[in-house]
Amino acid sequence: MAEYWNAYLENGQKTDKILQRDKPIPQGLYHLVVECLIIHKDKSILFMKRDGKKPSFPNHYEASAGGSALLGESSEIAILREVREETGIQLQVEQLIHHLHFVKHEQQCIFDTYWAEVDCEKGTVTLQEGETTDFIWVAHADLPSFLEQELLIPRQKEAIEQLFLEKEQPQKQ
Repeated sequence: MAEYWNAYLENGQKTDKILQRDKPIPQGLYHLVVECLIIHKDKSILFMKRDGKKPSFPNHYEASAGGSALLGESSEIAILREVREETGIQLQVEQLIHHLHFVKHEQQCIFDTYWAEVDCEKGTVTLQEGETTDFIWVAHADLPSFLEQELLIPRQKEAIEQLFLEKEQPQKQ
């Protein structure tokens, strides 16, 4: 079944054009991609391992669930769907914290990235066939060694380092 997306201008304005996955995107148009970092209430971070058959970054861990927003979906609705499909975690819009908005010109994508704190049983995460093959919750203390030893999507590795390692705050006394 074909997947359709809304077409956007670089500034994020939605157009009346419709894009189809695996078809060339006309010059000057972009599609919306959403990502959400999942942080447990104990401050561990959920990493999902990408299926080995994925065309980009096979067998790499990713620090988010996400994907393309489908035709008619807002950024928030798309990320709720993607997180549910890829992890089984049911988020509510109120849990989403918008973190970053950027454009990847070479991929003709507009990215909206979020994070959300959850209080769920860690073992109840589910995998999506063809998308993910494993998951791991990484405690904050184990994050440096995990990032050093495991294959991660480079852009996400950089973001995790900036968010959680470079901004270490001294403990309040």
